[in-house]
Amino acid sequence: MKINVNFSGKFVDIFQTGDLLVNLNEGDNIRDLLNLMCDTEERRANIFDRSKTKLKPTVTITRNGRFIIHLDWLDTVLVDDDNVKILTLHSGG
Repeated sequence: MKINVNFSGKFVDIFQTGDLLVNLNEGDNIRDLLNLMCDTEERRANIFDRSKTKLKPTVTITRNGRFIIHLDWLDTVLVDDDNVKILTLHSGG
């Protein structure tokens, strides 16, 4: 299946593109997608925390416009033609 991935902020530089089409197997989830895309230590270090199993607190991911925190987090199953966005969460006052 094909997943459309969109990067914003610093992730455009880290992944050297704003958009990527990724081939996954049926039943794969967000974790599988990230493990496939994080093929260098730099990429992995910018997505995952020190445990390398959890997202850094500044990383935000959506699937079809919904935050994965409201779905099944990293276990959110993907389906063909899903749109995944990976961005840095900004806040301030």
